Amino acid sequence: MKRVRWLSGLLSAGVLSFSLATVGAQVAQAQREIYIFELNCVTRWSGSYWSQSSYWTESTDVSIARQIYTSILKTTPFGLTCRLPGGPASLRIEYGVSDRDSAPPAKIDVYVDGNQVASQVGKAGQVNTMLVDVSNGKSLALDISCSRATNCQRGYYYFFWFHLIPGASSPGKR
Repeated sequence: MKRVRWLSGLLSAGVLSFSLATVGAQVAQAQREIYIFELNCVTRWSGSYWSQSSYWTESTDVSIARQIYTSILKTTPFGLTCRLPGGPASLRIEYGVSDRDSAPPAKIDVYVDGNQVASQVGKAGQVNTMLVDVSNGKSLALDISCSRATNCQRGYYYFFWFHLIPGASSPGKR
């Protein structure tokens, strides 16, 4: 009888451990940050400063405010529209202009389902951060443009973080 109880307890513990591990893996996977270009996206040309907008997704080391950062994306002004996975989510972007470039900071406009939800003009000489609640949206559009009408062809915008964070919403939102 003791042996049956012991085996029953061992089996119960095994089933419970397996269940918790499976649920934990699903939660961890649901919270994984998604690089923006892992979404289903199309690019658009944006702004009147460039004859052709471009972006490069290679890793590049750049200096901003005499500190080194590794970018995941280098771009000229452009537009991007992506399909969102649905549910609660936040968009996190970190970006800046290299010390060696003389371009004005970027202006980033964020749209969810065609409605503008955020806009930010970066500050020169620093890494700028945007955190935008994009919860329950079906599509996300980003317009990355030059913040001034002059001197816009003198550099690139570098992005160090360009991810969707599923399951997260911006502070203050419920």
